[in-house]
Amino acid sequence: MTSWIKKLGKKTIKWQRNQDGTYSGGVVADGKISSLLHDEDERRLLVRLHNEAGKLEPNYFGMEEALAQFDKFMPGGFEGEQNLRMEREYKVAAHEALTSVLSAEQAADATMEDASLVRSAPVWINLLSPYESMHLKSALEGPSGPAFLQAAGKFAAGEYDAGCAGMQAAMKAHGPTTWPIVTYFPFLWDPSRHMFLKPVVTKDFAERIGHPFQYDYSSALQREVYESLLDLTDDTRTSISHLKPTSNIDVQSFIWVVGSYTDRDLPDASSEEAH
Repeated sequence: MTSWIKKLGKKTIKWQRNQDGTYSGGVVADGKISSLLHDEDERRLLVRLHNEAGKLEPNYFGMEEALAQFDKFMPGGFEGEQNLRMEREYKVAAHEALTSVLSAEQAADATMEDASLVRSAPVWINLLSPYESMHLKSALEGPSGPAFLQAAGKFAAGEYDAGCAGMQAAMKAHGPTTWPIVTYFPFLWDPSRHMFLKPVVTKDFAERIGHPFQYDYSSALQREVYESLLDLTDDTRTSISHLKPTSNIDVQSFIWVVGSYTDRDLPDASSEEAH
């Protein structure tokens, strides 16, 4: 029998191909192995093993609790006044502002004028930290601005390796190239396809619902990290489909609310403080 192992943080998954062609495996944590899982499909077994490993994380509480958390902070769901005001409307406005001055397709031939238009457009929202906004604005103001937009356009078109390399080269003189900077424009251009990556909150969310992104994440700009993010996005969109998210803007908001909101963000928190 052929067997394999894979490290997931402090845990290890072990699986093997059995003599009858099926697969079986378990999760090793604290020197103990979980109950064995069996499956005819290796890929499906690995997904199940990753999920089992995720359930053993200390912050895991599952999708049902994630949905309860979102409902607590966003009564009325995605169409509720709280979500529209706190999460959706300004992101949609930034999406519309960016596409009105430069589309992802037009970015392939971006010029200094395009970079100036994007720099001046009302696209700078709080998804980026103040430092990331400052560094990205600086890049767009300089001679590397067109190259950054061209690389961002490649990323948006699915050329993740070339896009990351190009954005990193264009940012070299202006500050570190982070995942928020890399995913910012692709997400605003096409929120039906792309996702914005805020690492700490997204990793926390992945840990809470047991998704392997918590193990796949790396600050290194690698396509495997982004593909894992898209898998997390797809899984989340499926799990919250009954809430009818309009795009990944709503999915990103769900991740952000579950991963970062505290009791201070409750809808009636300000009125209670006033009393």
